[in-house]
Amino acid sequence: MIAASLTAVIFASCDNKPESPEPETAILPGPEKFSITMNGQSIEIAWEGVAGAASYDIFRAGSRLGEYTFLKNVKETLYTDLNPNPVKYENYYLVTAKNKTGKIQNIIISFELKMFGGNMKFYDIKYDNISKIEEEVNRIHDREMFGNVMDNNARTGEFSSKRYALYFKPGEYRDFERFKIGFYTHAAGLGRVPEETKLFGSIETPPHLQNNNATCTFWRSIENFEISGYGVFRWGVSQAAPVRRMKVNVPAAFDWLNGWASGGYSADCYFADTSGSWSQQQWYSRNSHHSSGLFGISWNKFVQGATGNIVNDNWAEGGSVTRIETTPVIREKPFLYLENGEYKVFVPALRREAVGVSWTAQDMGSGYSLDIEKDFHIAIAGIDTSDTINAALENGKHIFFTPGMYELSSPIRIKRAGTIILGTGFATLIPGPENIFGAMFIYDVGNVTVAGLLFDAHYSSAYLLCAGAADADSDHSSSPTLLADIFLRVGGYKHENVHVDVAALINSNDIVGDHFWVWRGDHGRGIGWDKNTTKNGLVVTGGNVTFYGLFVEHFHEYQTLWIGDNGRTYFYQSESPYDPFSQDVYLSQNGTVDGWASYKVANSVTSHFAAGLGVYAVFNRTGHARDKSEPIFMENAIEVPDKPDVIIKHACIIDLSGGHGVATGIRGIVNGAGPGVRAGTGGQNAKREYLLSYSNGIAQTYSGRKTGIKNNDEFFIIPSNLLPL
Repeated sequence: MIAASLTAVIFASCDNKPESPEPETAILPGPEKFSITMNGQSIEIAWEGVAGAASYDIFRAGSRLGEYTFLKNVKETLYTDLNPNPVKYENYYLVTAKNKTGKIQNIIISFELKMFGGNMKFYDIKYDNISKIEEEVNRIHDREMFGNVMDNNARTGEFSSKRYALYFKPGEYRDFERFKIGFYTHAAGLGRVPEETKLFGSIETPPHLQNNNATCTFWRSIENFEISGYGVFRWGVSQAAPVRRMKVNVPAAFDWLNGWASGGYSADCYFADTSGSWSQQQWYSRNSHHSSGLFGISWNKFVQGATGNIVNDNWAEGGSVTRIETTPVIREKPFLYLENGEYKVFVPALRREAVGVSWTAQDMGSGYSLDIEKDFHIAIAGIDTSDTINAALENGKHIFFTPGMYELSSPIRIKRAGTIILGTGFATLIPGPENIFGAMFIYDVGNVTVAGLLFDAHYSSAYLLCAGAADADSDHSSSPTLLADIFLRVGGYKHENVHVDVAALINSNDIVGDHFWVWRGDHGRGIGWDKNTTKNGLVVTGGNVTFYGLFVEHFHEYQTLWIGDNGRTYFYQSESPYDPFSQDVYLSQNGTVDGWASYKVANSVTSHFAAGLGVYAVFNRTGHARDKSEPIFMENAIEVPDKPDVIIKHACIIDLSGGHGVATGIRGIVNGAGPGVRAGTGGQNAKREYLLSYSNGIAQTYSGRKTGIKNNDEFFIIPSNLLPL
């Protein structure tokens, strides 16, 4: 009888049916502003009243951008839908508050909005018009990409506070021209495998700099789509822009129309067409298939665990390719997906000596799934704090960080083995002004996963991310911890000075780092040698630690300092700090050696392997004033102990300082071995020099040149009282 009465009301009002509102202009209220519950076959919604509203028109659609159908006008601030769509996530309610002169406000209510907040956008081609999806995706890009120029010529988008995750439900998305993916945006398919969410159009990352320059196209990601049709996958990016778990049937270009680009990362992808770039400086590809090879990449091209048409090592012939046949130990990054109408997180299994992608057209691959409602605490910026997140961890929950900025009064403490911490949309963890420790501390436990997070220093702290206390010594070799798509930034967001001793400190054993960008900001707000101050970017004291795709840049002392034994690094990219005032403030080894090596392995280490290292001198802001440049040198790009099991394979250096009429450069590649590079004196300006290998004091170079210097240890460790237990 109730259902029949509701139907009668709807049909009775058809002659005077309210006009369907535009959902794009509606307010997405915070999850605390409304409720939505499913009771049997019905859905009940309630919302905060709007001042001046005499009544409310209720509409429903199957998706946020879908076509809304009028249901009823009510005077109360609640409504029960007796005949909703069967799948609860396919019920979006648009509530229009009305006064005597017409509507005054539109709000949208849904289960997805309640669970994940307004910064996660869900699309469903079953209900949504493709033109509306395209318009919104590109509007997000354009709005955040271009804006008023800040100091140091940084655009607002590079240091925006906005964060987005764009999730596409399984289906075929056709008849769009392009989706542009902008700053702090994660785009992902929600299928079990990439083939379940197909995009027929171009996916692009247009740069905000002039001359097609993608060297500042940072902080965006894409995952779990198949791209087909007549478009292109133009992923012209530099750091912190991962491509994961993709099936790309169209040409993939890793630059923007042959403009400069400065580094990228792809993993677990199948490239069925051409892929590569003639202007990209460096690229790391892991466990991917390249049907037509990975073309171009001028300075440092690293391909690991690959299948397809891949060129072998060719540094000895003057090329830039490093090929490693297998990936020794890896777990792929977890991801959000839909199965039988419910949201889950898939956690891929550990693989050893892995070759190729982890999935097939029909099979997700080995691993297990978690229910996001039952197993996770879903964190929402502005609502969750250190206390609520740590309480959830104490109660055995995993954490899913939705897009936003989280200022933390104390570190997030991960104490339980097997904990999953997954962020999306570049969720950003910030040690608050009273937090002298850092944003996250992982206890000395195994099988933890932390993935998809940006750690940002708005204030001063000892570290941003720390794994293990100073005395951590447990064996986690059977269940290593994974840190994937981890980006750490010191400086750029605020005008105030900040200091961080070590951005990322790894004390535990058996950690796998899969794609890090550790960045002391070189542009933005609050940038300067005495403004955003640091010591080291990455310090590793744990044993058996492995890094894939490691980018560390601009820190005051050793960019990367490795003290633990049996470490491995596969691909390394690093730029010097731009801005030391003078050589006097940029001296290592107790003031006896010019500059600080970018990659430093301590003399106590007996076994270490690093391959595909690119270290670049960029001393373009030296001196106390912009019009006063100073000569600055690094004696070595890399320093290691001379021991048989400490091996460097394929290392190159370049001076990119631009001259300014002042001599700058790097004098040696490893321990004084290898040709140096200089700028500003008419010498080897922007010339790439390289070593084929270095071990135990023996360097293999294309010219046979070798020198040597004394290699002392000098480093700083964070006091144990700043590592909370």
